[in-house]
Amino acid sequence: MEPRLFLRNLKNRKIKAVALVAFLSLYFILSCSIALKKSNTFDEPGHILAGYAYLKEGMDFLATLDHPIMGRVPMAFFPAIFLDLDFNPEVRPLMSDDSDFYPHSLKFLFENKVDGQRILFLSRLGNIMLGVVLGVYVFLWGDRLWGVKGAVFSLFAYSLYPDILAHSGISTTDFPLATFFFIAAYYLWRTLNEGLKTRLVVLAGVFTGLGLATKHTAILLLVFSIPVFIYSFRRQRKSNFFLKAVIFAAFIYLTIWAVYGFRYSSESLFYEGLLWDRISGPWVVNVFAVLRSLKALPEAYLYSFASAIASAGAGRASFLMGEYSIEGWWYYFIVTFLIKTPVPITLFMIAAIAYSLKERALFFKTAALFAPALIIFIFVSMQTVNIGHRYLLSAYPFIFALIGMVPGIKTKSLTTARIVIAGFSLWFVYGAFSIHPHELAYFNEFIGGPANGYKYLVDSNIDWGQDLTGLKEYMDKNNIKTVKLAYFGFSDPSYYGIDYEYLPSYAINEPKNAKPRIELEGWFAISATMLQGVYLIDRDFYRVFRESEPVEKIGYSIFIFRL
Repeated sequence: MEPRLFLRNLKNRKIKAVALVAFLSLYFILSCSIALKKSNTFDEPGHILAGYAYLKEGMDFLATLDHPIMGRVPMAFFPAIFLDLDFNPEVRPLMSDDSDFYPHSLKFLFENKVDGQRILFLSRLGNIMLGVVLGVYVFLWGDRLWGVKGAVFSLFAYSLYPDILAHSGISTTDFPLATFFFIAAYYLWRTLNEGLKTRLVVLAGVFTGLGLATKHTAILLLVFSIPVFIYSFRRQRKSNFFLKAVIFAAFIYLTIWAVYGFRYSSESLFYEGLLWDRISGPWVVNVFAVLRSLKALPEAYLYSFASAIASAGAGRASFLMGEYSIEGWWYYFIVTFLIKTPVPITLFMIAAIAYSLKERALFFKTAALFAPALIIFIFVSMQTVNIGHRYLLSAYPFIFALIGMVPGIKTKSLTTARIVIAGFSLWFVYGAFSIHPHELAYFNEFIGGPANGYKYLVDSNIDWGQDLTGLKEYMDKNNIKTVKLAYFGFSDPSYYGIDYEYLPSYAINEPKNAKPRIELEGWFAISATMLQGVYLIDRDFYRVFRESEPVEKIGYSIFIFRL
C-alpha cells in the first residue's frame, strides 16, 4: 500500500472511531435522561412483566395476543440479571376471561421489593443499548455507500432524531423491531452486492428471524429477500443459489425456535392451553390448525401470528386534526410524517432523492434505502390502526442512511451548498435540544411546534402517560396539594406521590376519590388525549377545558387549568 493511501486510511479510521464514540455517547446520555425523567407509558408494565416471566420462568404464554416474545426480551434483560424481583407465576394470562395480567403488571412494577423507578430504568436500558447497536449499523451502511463524511452525517441525524431518542428510552416493542429490521436489511443488501457469501446469508437469516420473533410486521423482510435471491440466481450457479436459499430459510426458522427455547409450548408448571377457539376467520383457523398439528413453529408464536391476522381489519379509536374514526384514514401516516419529522431531515431526504436521479449509480444506491422505507410506509398506511407515528419507526434508519449522500452533493457553488447544509443542520440541532426531554411530544414548525401538537394528533404521538413525574414536580413547585385528574395512561398516579380526585380517564386501574359530581373549581390536570375525548363516549366531555387557555403544559401532554 502506498504511504499516502495508508495515511488516508489511518485518518479515516480515526475519524470513524471519534464520530462513533462522540455521537453514540450523546445518544446514550440523552436516551438515559429521558428514561430517568419520564413515568411509565401505557404499554410498558405489560411488556416488562411478559418479558420477565419468560426469562425467569419460561412463560411465553402470558401475553401472546399480536406480540411474539422477542420484543419483550431486551426490556426484561437487565432487570432479570441485576434484580431479584417478586413475581407471582399464577398471574392469569391476558387472553383468559379472568385475566389479571394488566393489574398485576402494575403491581409487579411498583409494588415490588425494589423501587419501581429503578426497575423501569433498567428495563428501558435494554432498548437504549439496542439503540447503540442500531446506530453502529446506520454508520456502517452510510460508510459503504457514501464514505466517511456521509456515515458521520447519517449518525449525526440518527443520534439526535427525537423519535429515536423517545422510543429507545421506553420499554416497548417498536424499537427492537426497527433495530432487527434494519440490520437484517443491511445484510440482505450486502448479499445483493457481494454475492451469496455464507456468512452474510447466515447473518441475514438470523436477524430476519429476530425481527419476525419481535413483531409480525417483519414479514416484509421476506418480501425484500425475494429480489435479492432472484438477482443472485441470475448471476451465480444454480446449485449454489439453492444451497444459500436453504441456509437463509433454515436460519430464520432456527432463530425463531431458539428465541422460544426450542420448545413447542412452555414447560412452566403454570402453563395452560392457549384459547384457540377465540381466533376467528375460517381460513385462519384451518391453516393454523394444520401448523399446530405439525408443530411447525412454537405454539405461542403461532397463536400471536394467528391473532394478528384475525384482528388485522379491526380498528381503534383514533384522532386526526379534530376528526374521530375507528377505521382510520388513508392519509394518517402522511400527516404524521409531515408534522413529526424535523423539517431539515425531510429536506435532506428530498435533496438526496432528487440528486440521485441525475446519476445511474447514485440512483441504485438510493433505491436500496428509499425502497424499504417506502414499502414500510405503504404497508403501515394500509392498516386501520391509526394511533401513533411510532408504527413508521422502522422506516427512519433507512432515511438516516439515505441522507448520508447530502454532504457529497456537488453543485456549481460548493460554498453555498455547504452553508445551506450547515444552516439546516443547526436548525435540526436546535429543534432536537429544545424539545429535550419531551421528545415523544415532538412536532415540527409546520404546525407551530409541540405546543400545538394536541390539535393534530394525540395518543402515543404526544400523550402516552409519560408525564406523571412532571406533574408531581409542578405540584410541589407550586404548593398544589391535590388536583382533579383526567389521565391517559396505564398507571396509578399515587405511585408518583400525586394526591388527586378522579375524573373520567383511560385507564387508571383503581381510581381514588371518584365523586359523582365534579365541582368546576380548583386545580385540574387533563391529559391531551382525554382533552380531545378520543376514548370517551361523550367526546365533548372536556370541551369547556378544550376551549380554555391552560395555565401550564407538562411535557406538552398534561394540561393544567385553574378554575
